[in-house]
Amino acid sequence: MKNLCVCLFAVSLAVSAALAASGTFAPSAWAQKPPLASISVETGKLGVQIPEDFVGISLEVSAAGQGVAPFAKPGAAKQGPAPQLAAPARVPQYALGRGGEPNEIFFQFLRNLGPGVLRLGGNSQDNTCWKPASAPHPDWCKGEITTEDFRLYSQAAKSSGWRLIVGMNLKQNSASWAVDEVKAMAKEIAPEEILGLEIGNEPDHFARAGRRPESYSPADLAKDFRAYAESFQKDPVARKYALVGPAVCSAWRNANDLAAFLDGVGPSTVKLVTVHAYPRTTCRGNTVTTGELLAPELVSHFNEAAKTWVAAGRQRNLPVALAETNSAACGGMPGVSNSFASAPWGLDWLFSAAEDGFSGLNFHIGYRPGGAWYNPVDTYKTEEAGGPRYENIAEPLYYAMYAFAKNASGEFLLPATVESASNIRAYATTACADCAIHVAVLNKDLAASGPVLVRVPGHAGAARLLLLRAPKLESLASEVTYGGEQFDRQARIAPRPSEEIRPNSKGEYEFHLPNAAIAFLAIPAANAH
Repeated sequence: MKNLCVCLFAVSLAVSAALAASGTFAPSAWAQKPPLASISVETGKLGVQIPEDFVGISLEVSAAGQGVAPFAKPGAAKQGPAPQLAAPARVPQYALGRGGEPNEIFFQFLRNLGPGVLRLGGNSQDNTCWKPASAPHPDWCKGEITTEDFRLYSQAAKSSGWRLIVGMNLKQNSASWAVDEVKAMAKEIAPEEILGLEIGNEPDHFARAGRRPESYSPADLAKDFRAYAESFQKDPVARKYALVGPAVCSAWRNANDLAAFLDGVGPSTVKLVTVHAYPRTTCRGNTVTTGELLAPELVSHFNEAAKTWVAAGRQRNLPVALAETNSAACGGMPGVSNSFASAPWGLDWLFSAAEDGFSGLNFHIGYRPGGAWYNPVDTYKTEEAGGPRYENIAEPLYYAMYAFAKNASGEFLLPATVESASNIRAYATTACADCAIHVAVLNKDLAASGPVLVRVPGHAGAARLLLLRAPKLESLASEVTYGGEQFDRQARIAPRPSEEIRPNSKGEYEFHLPNAAIAFLAIPAANAH
């Protein structure tokens, strides 16, 4: 979760006054139209392989200790209907459940995505304390982490098959105190369940919060981090765990400062470099529109910077993960971050991050007074005679994560060129040089719809088309479908029907793409019968 973690890029996008009709698959409805987009896929050379566990989730270490005010701005009602801007009627619950009462349905939502990494961090990481009374600064502790929390983390790892990144408190700046926490953690969480321990969350904001002097620098962070690493190495239990970091957000999230940190601690000290990024913000009363979220410049400007961060890690033989991210800092924008618009944005963000070379991406789930609007899964709870009953709702962003996991995770990227006057993005992947090809076509335009042509040299078999869609970009979760189906409250989705698409006389796969829709085209291997 973010307080002031913002990476803003200047964007502008002309907004049409009305949405186009969604259309149908009947050729008579659109065959005479000029194409909305023409897409060409190159199959000659495999690109970057997307890790199987690329899609992940970032979660607060607890629902306490965030210390961030809810979204609020005079006149904000202009951004959407009043019910979307009001605080949720139900109180959100911690996604993992609570000690002795795990949220098994949320664990199923994780399993749906295949292998993954669950990061436990956020603002609560440095505001929550193990044994607060023994902390150097007890008054900084806004919440307490206990052995029950560690057991819950382990249950999540065992049930989902995901590995964990567990955040450690660096604000307190006591390596010996942190070692005691790791010893307690080790009694509940097996070392193989933990990818790494993340020392501190967004330390580039420590001085702003009054927890470090104004002169605090990446070199100072490296010194603090190194003290933890050295103490852990001296302890027979703590040394079993790898370290990850620096979890920087804005001020130090650049190639020079990342290099200064990594060289300061020594590249062998960390297993994984972690950075955070939110392309927009609702902090301090800022607002975000659908047009701003879907503007192509939002992604392109981010990519330019992100590639330099990845390069800083690779120059030291270290992978770099976008370990905490979402649409807008400070909980997201109601009516935007929780609308269907977050699905094409989220898919573009995932594919772009994979192209940039990140080893993984974790969408954040937050908790704050007034609610967080960007959560991929929202969890609520009712008390019943037999114990609590958790209600978990797949939000539009989760549908995007699921579609990416099913159609792209573990595969190689292929070059895909888009010719369009509208805001259309396309990505292609394949599992091998002679395998089937998956093409994702993202309609990020505010109004456009129409026929799409896809050319894949050497492939002429019947393809299968499946849509992730909603009636409009502003639609909420209840109107989102993937292949005409929705996730039920058990985190299951029914078998998904798909449309058969055969090449036209020019060898092109042609189909209609509605507005507020994402198409997934599965094209059989060239030698398939």
